[in-house]
Amino acid sequence: MAHVTPVEDAAARLYRVLSHEPASLFSDFDGTLSPMAPTPDGAALAPGVRDVLRALARRIELVGIVTGRAVNDARERVGVPELLYVGNHGLEWAERGVHVDHPVGIAAADSISTALHQIGAEIGSTLGLGGLVFEDKRLSGSIHYRLSEDPVTMGLALGEITERVAIAHGLHVASGKMVYELRPTASVSKGTALREIVLQRNLRSAVFLGDDVTDVDGFRALRALREGEGLPTLAVGVLTPDTAPSVIAESDLLLDGVDDVVRTLNALDHLLAADRIRATELES
Repeated sequence: MAHVTPVEDAAARLYRVLSHEPASLFSDFDGTLSPMAPTPDGAALAPGVRDVLRALARRIELVGIVTGRAVNDARERVGVPELLYVGNHGLEWAERGVHVDHPVGIAAADSISTALHQIGAEIGSTLGLGGLVFEDKRLSGSIHYRLSEDPVTMGLALGEITERVAIAHGLHVASGKMVYELRPTASVSKGTALREIVLQRNLRSAVFLGDDVTDVDGFRALRALREGEGLPTLAVGVLTPDTAPSVIAESDLLLDGVDDVVRTLNALDHLLAADRIRATELES
């Protein structure tokens, strides 16, 4: 059984890592800051998350959301404009009004749209489209099958079709929680985005929270920064009912669901706030 770190202990570990400044704190959205919803449109921040993110953004050099969602979607749902938003698994970034698309994503946009339509036509002619949700996120695409009548059968059939169609269009397939992702390439991921951000901005520490297989790239990137660059980093896995073994294996610590994430972030904010008060008292 996976060992869950108590909230106060987890917050203390985050605090120790982030004491190396300039620091950075990143989080996935779905399943980490938002409970998993039956459909992508149904996801919403857990109570208290927006306020604590806003508070942490005042105390930490860089706070960011790193998600498979499109940037505009994530930014609207989070509602904290001062954060950095990395969307489409690293294929687009937005910060304070500046929005950048990765060239490989732009080049593959038409192929992704065509592939999604082809996959829909093929699976529709065999198992039907009941319970499937297709997302064209411009630089990547998703097919969710959580609501299908028989997710196991649908997942197997959909995986075979998606892989075949993706190869025909020169695309890469990644899988997550009841979802297949179409991407332009495997060489751009949450991990490559995190590494680039940390190194380009000369950040001295990094924490990343995530719950799904696609977050494991980020966990590994942080470990590589720790082992190769000597930077203090921390990969925080978030347990859900269908957590993949790789998330558990690659995490430095585990939290028990979104509620524990919220409690940990609030405890971290209290520690950082106390630091600020002590510093002010010493200066006066």
